[in-house]
Amino acid sequence: MAAIGEAVALAPVTRGQTTSRSRLRAALILIGPATALLLAIFVYPFLYALYISFTEWTLGQQLNPVWSGLANYASLAQDGRFLNSLSRSALFVSGAVGVEMILGFALALLFNQYLPGFGFLRTIAVLPVMVMPVATGLVWFYMLNFKYGPLNVLLRFVHFPVQNWLPDPNWSMAALILADVWQWTPFVMIVLIAGLRSLPEYVYEAAAIDGLRRVETFFKVTLPLLRPVILIVLLLRFMDAFKLMDLVFMLTKGGPAGRTETLSYYIYVMGLQLFHMGLAAATSILFLIFINIATQLFVRYMYRDELHREQA
Repeated sequence: MAAIGEAVALAPVTRGQTTSRSRLRAALILIGPATALLLAIFVYPFLYALYISFTEWTLGQQLNPVWSGLANYASLAQDGRFLNSLSRSALFVSGAVGVEMILGFALALLFNQYLPGFGFLRTIAVLPVMVMPVATGLVWFYMLNFKYGPLNVLLRFVHFPVQNWLPDPNWSMAALILADVWQWTPFVMIVLIAGLRSLPEYVYEAAAIDGLRRVETFFKVTLPLLRPVILIVLLLRFMDAFKLMDLVFMLTKGGPAGRTETLSYYIYVMGLQLFHMGLAAATSILFLIFINIATQLFVRYMYRDELHREQA
């Protein structure tokens, strides 16, 4: 056996093996810097935040973090402000994303028509997506002004009662949802238009031959074929809406009385205003876990038919 091992070790390296090793070396040289950068930007901050989440560390009071185990996570379970921010985030996501999906789908069906001027209107409709969320918040801060805001001016013109949108606990969340819908409905519309135009024409020809009416064609042909696109847009909007921070910061600062304090804004307050770094880190870790679980459930639902076929 020793002789065989020595013979293998002394065997000449073939040209194919040399080429394979050189390709591997070149790949490592090319990928190495990007991998190191990703580790430095993503992995190290995550591990550091995970460590901080198990410590008690309040900037200005303690020089170094003190290990506290699961104390931060236990305190979050009893923190009414955290639970309120969680419920506020769920309310915002369900309201904003629900309206964006319905309105975006309706606009996609409208602008999918090949009519004169619709190309220009589609271009105009996409402009809100290109605006930074902070700028969107500033625009809507003035739009919702009680005295001079265009929205209340319009309500006065049609003799409707004006609203004090942002300070009113009954309307502040609706104001946030309105601003988010204005900015992100065009994104939903454009993606769904692309999905509609990718559907094969022969399916609609077959539906016409079978005598299906337009409503039946929509529910029996268009919706089932467009389902993957709808779910992808829904997933993207869900993840983005759940981490809402910019609009809250610009419009309401979490008020009034915590009615618009989302989970991201709660993390901001705990970490950068009250300087409870351990508590903020623990909330961020729970936030990340929740988003990952929700994403996995979405993906499994999207590909459930393929999974069933593989198991069969």
